[in-house]
Amino acid sequence: MQLFIVRHGEADLIAPSDSVRQLNENGTRESVQVGQWIAQQCKLFDYVLVSPYDRAFQTWQKMEQQGLVANKLVQLTELEPEADVATCINLIQGYCADAKSVLVVSHLPLVCHLVDGLVAETCPLFVTGAAALIELNDNQVNGHLKLLVSPEQAQQLTALRA
Repeated sequence: MQLFIVRHGEADLIAPSDSVRQLNENGTRESVQVGQWIAQQCKLFDYVLVSPYDRAFQTWQKMEQQGLVANKLVQLTELEPEADVATCINLIQGYCADAKSVLVVSHLPLVCHLVDGLVAETCPLFVTGAAALIELNDNQVNGHLKLLVSPEQAQQLTALRA
């Protein structure tokens, strides 16, 4: 089972609250770059799980414009930045149980903790817009971190395959 975990693109620093921060121009570009790379790996997702924060949903929208399709799109408050990691991992594993491909869009520090909790390898820090590709085995324990790409790396990899 393929699991993609994406940190939202760069967002404005100033907003009435953290939950309504918007993607800035660079964050939009990052989301497009990562979306293009992911589309080369997988276009159809059984589930796309997204934080309800504006910048995370906007990241998904920009990725979706690159040809990604969600059979089911679910916004989860459990994917907010300071969410409980164990709860999130259990939730993601529940969605992954009957899926071939799942995409998660969330925030730091949660994205790093999710990868750490799902794979044997230590997760490097996610830059904004970065995506991790995890291969989960049938028992969903000790998955393998296949790749962690920044938006710039995603753009280079996309160009190589074009």
